[in-house]
Order: sequence, then C-alpha cells, then structure tokens
Amino acid sequence: MSTCGYLYTPSYAPLDIQGAACLQRRGANPVFQDWGSRVYLEQLLQQITAGSVQELLLLHLSDLGDSSDEIHECLLKIQQAGIRISLVSESGIQTPTDPEAWLPLLAEIPHQLQSRRLCCRQAKNRLAGKPPPGPAPFGYRREGERYLPDRKQAGVVKDFFQHFLLYGSLRQAVRFIAEKHHKYISVATGRNWLINPVYRGDLAYADGTTLRDTHPALLSRTEAAQIDRWLKRNRGIPRRSASAPRALAGLVQCRVCGGSLRIVQTTPRQGKHNSPSYLYLRCQTCHYSLRYAEVLEAVIQQVCEQLPQRAQQLDTDALTRSRQEIQSQLQANTDLLQHLEQLQQSGLMDEQCLAQRRYQLRAENALLAQKLEQLPPPNLPQIAQTLSIQPFWEDLTETERRAYLREFLRSIEVDASGDVRVIFVFDPYVPCTAKNFLPLM
Repeated sequence: MSTCGYLYTPSYAPLDIQGAACLQRRGANPVFQDWGSRVYLEQLLQQITAGSVQELLLLHLSDLGDSSDEIHECLLKIQQAGIRISLVSESGIQTPTDPEAWLPLLAEIPHQLQSRRLCCRQAKNRLAGKPPPGPAPFGYRREGERYLPDRKQAGVVKDFFQHFLLYGSLRQAVRFIAEKHHKYISVATGRNWLINPVYRGDLAYADGTTLRDTHPALLSRTEAAQIDRWLKRNRGIPRRSASAPRALAGLVQCRVCGGSLRIVQTTPRQGKHNSPSYLYLRCQTCHYSLRYAEVLEAVIQQVCEQLPQRAQQLDTDALTRSRQEIQSQLQANTDLLQHLEQLQQSGLMDEQCLAQRRYQLRAENALLAQKLEQLPPPNLPQIAQTLSIQPFWEDLTETERRAYLREFLRSIEVDASGDVRVIFVFDPYVPCTAKNFLPLM
C-alpha cells in the first residue's frame, strides 16, 4: 500500500514541476502527472482497483476531469475503493472525512474549471505570440490579435522618451509631457514606460518570458539600450542629483568621509547686481569647498589622458568571443525555428509540441539579444580617442558633458586640498592614494 499523487496540466501550459515537487515533499511516491491527456489517470485508477494505493494526494479536485460530471464520477470510484483523498496546499494537508467537509470543496470545482479554461486560453495566445489579456498600454490600440500605435497617444510617449534621452531626468520628462501634451502621469508610471518591453516592440508575459518584434515599436533598439544605461547609472546617484543639470552632479565624492559633494551657487550681494556668481562643490561633513569649474577642468583633463589607455587595456578578444558566441547561438536558434516550420509542413510534429518549442526558442533569442545589446560597443577604442580631444569637451553643453561623464565614470574622488581622481566604469576599484590624484591648477 502506498501514497500516490496526481496532477493535471493542460496541453498548452508548461508542466507543473513545482506542483509535482510539492506532492513529493508531502510523501507522495509515485506522482502521476498528465499533460493534455489522461493516460496516467487511467493507470492510477487501475492501481486503485488492484488495491495497491492507500492514499491519494491532490492539489485540486478539478485535476480529476475536464467537467464536473467527470470529476464526480472519478471521485465516486476512488471513494468506493476505500481510498483516502487529501488536498495539499501551502498551509498543509486537508483530509475531509464527513459530507459537510466535502460540500465547500465540491462547490469550488466549477470555479477551478473556469480558471483552468482561462489559463489554457491565455497559454494558447502566449504560444501564438498574441498580446496578453487586458486593455492595450498607453500609446497603442488593440486591433485584432496585435498592438498598433495610436496616432495621438504614441506622440506623447515618443516625446517622453526623447526628452529623457536628451536630459536623463525622469521627473523632467514627466513634467515636459504634462506641459506640452497635458498628459499627467506619476513618476512611477514614467519609470514603467521606460522599462516596459511593449514600447520596444516586445511582449512580456506573466511567466517572465519576453518575445521580441511582435508589433511596431515606439522606441528603437539603440534608444532602448541608451535608456537602460541611463537607468543603471542613475541607480547609484542620489535622486535629486540624477536630474541636476550640472555635469558633475552626483559623481563627486569625498575621499575622506565618502560623502557626496553638493553643488552650491553663490548669489551676488545686495546692491551689487553686476557681481559674478560662482559654483562650488561643498562637503558638508569635512567642511571644505572647491571651485566647480576647476574640478570639472581637472576631470576632463584626466579623462582625455586616461580614457584611451583604459579602453586599450580592455580584453577585446574576450568581448569579441562573447559576441561571437551569442551571435552563433542566435543563428542556431533561428535555423531551428526554420526547421520546425519544415516539420510542421511534413506532419512529423504535432501542433502543441511545435508551438511550445517555437515559444521556447523565441524566448531564448530574446534573452540572447538582450545580452548582446548590453556588451560594450565594438568601436569603444575609437570613441575613447574622440573623447580624448580637449576641444571636443569645450564645445559640449553641461547636459551633454553629464551624459558622457556618467557613461564612462563610476565616480570622482576629491579631498580638501583639491586633488582629483576619476574612476572609470570598467576599472577595478583601487583605494585612493596621493599619487592617484591630480592637483587643481
């Protein structure tokens, strides 16, 4: 006599591996699991008739059939054989013994069947690359089985993205569309727009899978990669500094206390309207100030001198190999997708398995393409040579300087004497020493 488990998964849904593991942890051995058909349910009923099963563990009563009549008939057979039925949940095991305990469980069967039908329908749409249920996101309209850009709303979303790409400030982009288009959204909604795959032409599903190029995009792949870099850099910068217009905002730290230096602007004295104002970097803990222009000049000087050397020190061969490996895997998956089409035409593979395999390959391609976009650009040494030209920096605005500095610098360390040291994003961290610093002129 043994304790067996049984669970059922519709054909268009992935196998419930976690559910089978849950039944095994509760003592079920073996666990019969059907996928689409009821082959193992018939084997289980045969073992129950033979008297080799003492207890049956289930996750849901609805696993025993596709309709209420089939489930009640199967339950009657099991109970007539004297088998104890237990329902496994996160809170424990429930074993109803009297008719009153069975009433609420039987009343849940229609709801469970309806929920399974909805999940099965959504799984079919997911395998076919159709949009998930619900209204279309802002900027799109649902037409048939796909998303298409909405003429008025898409313009608002595109302006939001362009403003963020230009200034790198989420709050400013939110205020910009509010002033220009009278579209009022929260900062959290704006952040969701920036990371939502739907605006990049992709569909993201509840199971964590993303399929690429399923509908027209409002954001190009290059712009999306730039937004991801902006968001990644802004995570390590204080919230107000991330949207500050100054190039050094959020990057300068004190080498002694480790705190961030604030940018302070002096105002002309009363009655002296023609007197100039100055920008300072002030450390609130160590109580010292440095001229902003002098620190910026020292930073640009170090970038011009050191960036080409740092770019040359990168292991370009390893990056090239990684890029080639990802590209070869992408090509292999593409060839497999074409082979699946041939199998479908020849009838050697059933539609359900074919749709599941196609879905897996497309999901793998989405992950590989994302990894490929996150690799450093192949022309990084050429970009570094351009950034090493001093007049190039002089022709940039503060916003443009901020974009380049945040792209390549992890932080800037200073001390009270005015020594400056820049740390590049691809540099290993080295503790500050006096020889690492460049004194201000």
